[in-house]
Amino acid sequence: MSVPFDRYVSFKNADWEGKSQRVMARLQRHIDAADNPFWAYFAKKRDELRAKQGLDDLRVLHNYLPTLRELLEDCGDLETLELLEDLEVTCM
Repeated sequence: MSVPFDRYVSFKNADWEGKSQRVMARLQRHIDAADNPFWAYFAKKRDELRAKQGLDDLRVLHNYLPTLRELLEDCGDLETLELLEDLEVTCM
């Protein structure tokens, strides 16, 4: 019996999945509000990256980290920015 490889072994106790889910849930508010065209693009790319490349939300967030940080700063969503920065420091 083979054991599945977990590429995030070093994050074992960091709850990277839970943190990623919390950030994505908060980003969904921006996606739903559609105040900026980036959010529709981000949602589409998230779906594509997950479906076609099998990437998880941690990797998707990592791919767009600078843009997400800038947009969250610009709109004053400091709580989501703080969660994203914590995720970056502990899991990226």
